[in-house]
Amino acid sequence: MMKNVLRYLAVLLYGVLALVILLTWNIQNTKNSWLVPITPYTVWLLLSWLLGYPWLRGRLGYLFLKDNRKATSTGITVRPWQYAIGSTRSIGEIFSLIYIFCEHLLISLLLILFGPLLVCTLLLIALFKKRRS
Repeated sequence: MMKNVLRYLAVLLYGVLALVILLTWNIQNTKNSWLVPITPYTVWLLLSWLLGYPWLRGRLGYLFLKDNRKATSTGITVRPWQYAIGSTRSIGEIFSLIYIFCEHLLISLLLILFGPLLVCTLLLIALFKKRRS
């Protein structure tokens, strides 16, 4: 039980930066502090982050795999779409890490923003498959 709770908290921690980015659009500066008003959008994001994001991250974990790029024979990482153009460019390891970070951040943003819709869609698909069989 404790292992599951720790895993849940770790997954929530992965989504904190994406949640903070999504919440900053409505931040207000008062005289003494910053304020994030409670709106339906804020509630949507918080519930999506607390309830849907951990399940979606576990279910769609293949989106977060680091090693989904092709490598050349010399071990230099290149992007798959670069094979479609005449001259390919390789990137250094630091740029690869930055790219992976930005890619995972974008995926997290989308999972939190559209999380409840994705959860409902996946549950409906599972329900229809179960009903058919």
